[in-house]
Amino acid sequence: MEPLRADSGTSMRVLWTVSGYKIGEGAAWGEDEARKMLFKPLDIDTEKARITFDGRTCRNVIFDKKTVNAWEYFERVYQSASRTAGIDDETIEVVKTDCDLPGFGEYIRLKDRRLVIQIKGVFFFFEPALNY
Repeated sequence: MEPLRADSGTSMRVLWTVSGYKIGEGAAWGEDEARKMLFKPLDIDTEKARITFDGRTCRNVIFDKKTVNAWEYFERVYQSASRTAGIDDETIEVVKTDCDLPGFGEYIRLKDRRLVIQIKGVFFFFEPALNY
């Protein structure tokens, strides 16, 4: 199979899938609720300003990206260490949006391209996957 070229007329976007989770201290959700989220797909389309997750879609989304110190961010936002969430990166990209889907008002992009959201005290990790 030949690789796709930009001029091939075929579109290629990156989608994500929930690949894991880490339950934070005092989380409202436990193992059962967290496990039900595994393998759910996420579609973030910045060109169309849209986020789709768990059967719901936000449209006309505004994305505001900022690179921050991971330790300081986790202390300020979650009152816990970034390692508690299983994150070892020194810096992270925080993406603020005006989307009201749980976890997507502000989400994290790690250096390895994974995304992280927090719902009910559980940190969910999304692995990128290619969609042709």
